[in-house]
Amino acid sequence: MIHVVTLEPFEAEEVDVVCHALFAAYGVGCEHAAALELPEEAREDGPLDAVKILSNAGPVKTFADDKILFLVHSPLSPRESPVGLLPTHGYASYSEDKAVASAAGLPDDPAAQAAALAKLAVHEVGHLWDLHHCLDHRCAMCPPWSVAYARNPAADLCSFCRAKSERRMKLNPA
Repeated sequence: MIHVVTLEPFEAEEVDVVCHALFAAYGVGCEHAAALELPEEAREDGPLDAVKILSNAGPVKTFADDKILFLVHSPLSPRESPVGLLPTHGYASYSEDKAVASAAGLPDDPAAQAAALAKLAVHEVGHLWDLHHCLDHRCAMCPPWSVAYARNPAADLCSFCRAKSERRMKLNPA
């Protein structure tokens, strides 16, 4: 089960689009589990600290193989990489159980924003099931900072990433 938890106010329709995309991509149940307060520890002078969101957000009742996706509207702090600072639209504790996705910087149109957030949610939850970035420009696991990611609005996984996530869920669900 994937539990979507909002940490800032979201329209119910936007959360529904995210849940439907996650169900379509991974074939597991998805629900809006809670609306919690944004942890004070994650607030900085500017963007939110994604790592502190994952470690300090309120408790969500889950089972061992469940995943949690936190949604925020505020921007996330850029993260360090060997090539410099990378824009951070989402963050996942790779191969673990929690991720966060931000609607900051997404289109202003509500329908377009919901679709873009859904694609980002599929991407971040993919990292929870051991998916790396994909070279297929049609795949939601394409790096979010790439031009190819921005050109494809679909929240679909390529056949390779879909098969890998299914194997991961079957062999090692926790």
